[in-house]
Amino acid sequence: MPGGAAMPGGRPRGRRAAGGWVPCAALALGWALAAALGAPPPHRCRPDAALLPPPLRRLAGAALLRAAVPRLRGGWSPCQLYRYRPGPGTGTGPGTGPGSGSGAARPNGTGPCTRGWHYALPAAGLRSNLVTQWDLVCASRWKVPLEQTTHLLGWTLGSVAAGLACDRLGRRPAFVASLVLAVPLGLSVALAVDYVMALVTRLLFGAALAGAFLSLYVAQLEALSEGSPQPRYHAVCEIFGTRVIWKNGGILGFTAFIGAGIRHCFTRNLAPHLPQFFYSYFVLVGTEAVACAFVCLTAERFGRRAVLLLCTVLTGISSLLLLALTQYLLDLIVLTLSVVGITASHAVAMLSIFFASEVLPTVVRGAGLGLIVGASFVGKAAAPITAIPNSRGFFLHHVVFASFAILAVLSIMLLPESQGCSLPQSLQDGEGQRRPPLFRRPPREDHLPLLASQRAACPPRDYSRLAASTKRVLGPPGAPRAT
Repeated sequence: MPGGAAMPGGRPRGRRAAGGWVPCAALALGWALAAALGAPPPHRCRPDAALLPPPLRRLAGAALLRAAVPRLRGGWSPCQLYRYRPGPGTGTGPGTGPGSGSGAARPNGTGPCTRGWHYALPAAGLRSNLVTQWDLVCASRWKVPLEQTTHLLGWTLGSVAAGLACDRLGRRPAFVASLVLAVPLGLSVALAVDYVMALVTRLLFGAALAGAFLSLYVAQLEALSEGSPQPRYHAVCEIFGTRVIWKNGGILGFTAFIGAGIRHCFTRNLAPHLPQFFYSYFVLVGTEAVACAFVCLTAERFGRRAVLLLCTVLTGISSLLLLALTQYLLDLIVLTLSVVGITASHAVAMLSIFFASEVLPTVVRGAGLGLIVGASFVGKAAAPITAIPNSRGFFLHHVVFASFAILAVLSIMLLPESQGCSLPQSLQDGEGQRRPPLFRRPPREDHLPLLASQRAACPPRDYSRLAASTKRVLGPPGAPRAT
């Protein structure tokens, strides 16, 4: 009774699917926190009366600020204080300061801040973050990209380690262990006493979050599909001894790397148009939601390979247009191309990971998916490096990833199609996947599946009519066959 057997498992399966939303929400909050922790708020130097001439040291309030801090077009200088030439000045009134009269003391130049910084709070919804706590601005602002890169590398290491643990120990033990480790590591980030401790705890916290995410994702994908995992354990190194599995994993890891890494090329164009932190953050979240909805609506209807190809083409075209024509295009066109590129790159990264989970066999799915997810975080980790002050790597970053996007378009043609197919269980199932033809061909009537295996991972057509016709030609058992 197949129909009756499916009923009892439906309700537990629904409960397992619904229960997965709770840890997903916690993991999403842990990921979203990274953007606010390193957001630099508006700041300026604190005035230092010791750097002023004696007649100006009695100033206070706005007069002291005008005498000590240079005024720029966008506001007060964030990293410089006035330096005055030696000699007594004249004028001690409220208007005394640079340019207040011919007899007033005049600055001789500028120098770095000496008494710290004044921050305009709240910054990005937080009264205090890593930047304000340890003054990671001006000469020390390179430490913010370093912290962000370290956190993303933690996600990379956690994805690889959790993938290996999923295949070796099981999905549930890997998830529970990662979730248990994430709680004290998250508290350690909040209680860090110096920058080095914050750097180390953010690395480990990212690894724990990545482990929980990957193991939960694999478990939910397999609690929702039919079939059971094969009991035999295969090391991840066995992937490199295959032909089809290695090719599929390498291509999808490459596209995930491109989709995650090229996003910075588009988000940087949003800064002049969306100066507020919340505006740009909501744009990124909104485009990711749109990309997720687009993938859900199209991948099941048109196939994984076709949608991935379309999103990669949109990403490459948007990137190339912005790379070559940004200074010649209207601001509205630049903004539109940036939003389209961000949305398409989100879809490429998400669909690459989902596609990989369907083409990798169960016996190596955890480890293989960990490598692919890790590749996507390596692409993300390249973005903060280009934000280091005095770094000119953004143009090279843009050129390299735009070129890789074009190469990814050609590579996607070699992938199989997993739409409507059951998940491959063994290495033999994974090796049996073949890419469909680029254009659909009419069915051939003389093609008999005489050598088909007992369990096809993805039957291309329904052969029921062909089998019935064959039985009629052959006749009943024991009857003479027509020649």
